[in-house]
Amino acid sequence: MQFDKDDPNAWLDDDHDNPGIDLQQQVTLLAGLTPLEYDQQRDAAARRLGVRAVTLDKEVAKLRSSIAEEASVEVVEEISPWDDPVDGAGLLNNIARTISRHVILPTGAIVALSVWALGSFCMDAWRVWPKLLITSPEKRCGKSTLLEAMEGVVYRALLTSNITPSAVFRSIEEWSPTLLIDEADTFAKNNDELNGVINAGHTRRTAVVIRTEKQDDGFKPVKFSVWCPQVISGIGEQRDTLHDRSIHIEMRRKLPGERSCKLPAEYYEQQVAIRRRCLRWAEDNAPRLKNTSIQAPACCNDRAQDNWTPLFAMAAIVGDDWPERISSAYLTFNALAERDSDNAGVLLLRDIQEIFKHRNADKIPSAELVDLLVAHEDRPWFEWRRGKPLTQNSLSRLLKPYHITPGTIRMSDHYTPKGYKLSSFNDAFTRYLSIFPQQTATSPQPLQGKGYSPI
Repeated sequence: MQFDKDDPNAWLDDDHDNPGIDLQQQVTLLAGLTPLEYDQQRDAAARRLGVRAVTLDKEVAKLRSSIAEEASVEVVEEISPWDDPVDGAGLLNNIARTISRHVILPTGAIVALSVWALGSFCMDAWRVWPKLLITSPEKRCGKSTLLEAMEGVVYRALLTSNITPSAVFRSIEEWSPTLLIDEADTFAKNNDELNGVINAGHTRRTAVVIRTEKQDDGFKPVKFSVWCPQVISGIGEQRDTLHDRSIHIEMRRKLPGERSCKLPAEYYEQQVAIRRRCLRWAEDNAPRLKNTSIQAPACCNDRAQDNWTPLFAMAAIVGDDWPERISSAYLTFNALAERDSDNAGVLLLRDIQEIFKHRNADKIPSAELVDLLVAHEDRPWFEWRRGKPLTQNSLSRLLKPYHITPGTIRMSDHYTPKGYKLSSFNDAFTRYLSIFPQQTATSPQPLQGKGYSPI
């Protein structure tokens, strides 16, 4: 099924008829169903596959038995790669359907999650590897379910709801897992040491921490690796540094008409065939991944481009229509990142740029600029400090780090107020405002009933 840019999730609806999935993969999908779900689909699946229902029962039972035998009792799983070469496009389709069956996701997220999951088996190939940051404004939005769904399709998953900084780097050094951290809002955001350890794992060359360890009669510095795939989930925002190093999945509570299947108790064990296939694909394609020069297109910032470059490389090597899917997801995610950026300075610069453009002016008095900013309905300037609007002094302080200061401007022979010249902003506009294509924002509009008249 070809990618439809007008309906990027349409391909997920075709569970078993996709030509990219072979007979064994379809049996694997059936083995992953709950007993009730399997009973509902058994007869139709047997007809579609051209086999007797009793034969299908035996194959599904045999696969479920092998899954149970391969379930590891170790801290992290040790599995062998799939016996035969694996088609990457069919594998990604399988991963995507497996995850999306159990969670409702924002547009483009399933593409990023699927490629990221396969990429977790290829860590030796990357210079930079992004984290996954899963957030929601409230509880019961599906974060923990998504984390469990990802656990079933990533490399050597280690899932935890609380972890200390020392446990993070010792676990990574010992097991090289994919670390999945839930409930990060309860213990991670305000933990400086933990954030430092997590952030260090973004670039392979610098993914180390050094700690002193007791040896013999004294202490010696010891180097610990923190290079591993990481998924962090929690309510609300995390630190800017973590957002900057992550692909951010924003979960929302389901609408009344949206439906998803509950994760079965044996979900992790049922996905062992997918993980074995991922491992085989990673081993077969490691040389190509290491030698690729493919990069993500330039976007809102260099860090976002770095984060998505490995996913573009994966999609290009997988082929089929996955390069187009990852490009579409990239555009969607970076447009949202620009819109929702919580960097007050950059947000302020963008609003001021729009004000100058809307007024077609090259200078503006400070008082007038503040009034226009405060009048912007969907910005924080009206309640900037403890419920009070932005002031001229606050504006000056926000602009000072960008080397922009107010001065006397001549508006007429009799009116020379303090204000700002457009030329003073040119350097900051060039350095900090995105060159990523986006629609022009609506010019600031006055808030009705707030004491401001239309300008």
